[in-house]
Amino acid sequence: MHRHIDVSGTAWFMGDLHGCLSQLEAALARSNFRPERGDALIAVGDLIDRGPDSLACLALLEQPWFYSVLGNHEAMLLEAMAGDRQAGALWRRNGGEWADQLARGERRHLYQLLPRVRDLPLALTVRLAGGERIGVVHADPITHDWRLLDEAFCERYRRDLLWQRQRITTLLLGGHIDAQIAGIDRVVMGHTPLRGHWLRRGNLCWLDTGAAYHGHLTLLDQHALLAG
Repeated sequence: MHRHIDVSGTAWFMGDLHGCLSQLEAALARSNFRPERGDALIAVGDLIDRGPDSLACLALLEQPWFYSVLGNHEAMLLEAMAGDRQAGALWRRNGGEWADQLARGERRHLYQLLPRVRDLPLALTVRLAGGERIGVVHADPITHDWRLLDEAFCERYRRDLLWQRQRITTLLLGGHIDAQIAGIDRVVMGHTPLRGHWLRRGNLCWLDTGAAYHGHLTLLDQHALLAG
């Protein structure tokens, strides 16, 4: 699924949250985020697992100003909740054990949130008030042209959109990458934890700075992403 949204205020983008709600609250307190004036908070997926507040982070989906793409951890959650035992075991090995520790009311809340999780797109195009367009996927857009990410493409390359690390790994190892995606001003991704600072090459931006790995949560507004 590829969804398009319009943001009348300022669009704010964050890296992988992974259950670290307090880091998000602190980052928002330091920011000028104002949902009452039309601002939106947009996530690259992986709201859950590893940190202490996965359910509360997932509950952000109930807020009208919050948007996210599907991350591989939400995908594992859905597969586990659908009864796939192998997927459930994989999910728990990757931080999903918090769901087994929920109280009855919390577990009911989790089940109430599942339709929202199922509805998360694989790709998101954010149209800004100034006409700029910022694309969001969890891991990698795979293609060289954002306009190719239609429904059929997203379904065919679902696993790559959620899990692919080839481009960022090549870059981190000093190799050459195709760092310009046509048909979009910026592409924002997460999935691969970076040390210290978010990374931009061409019009590609990686925002996962290891919130759940003794790093920090990156929160940037549209102006920071579009600068330069």
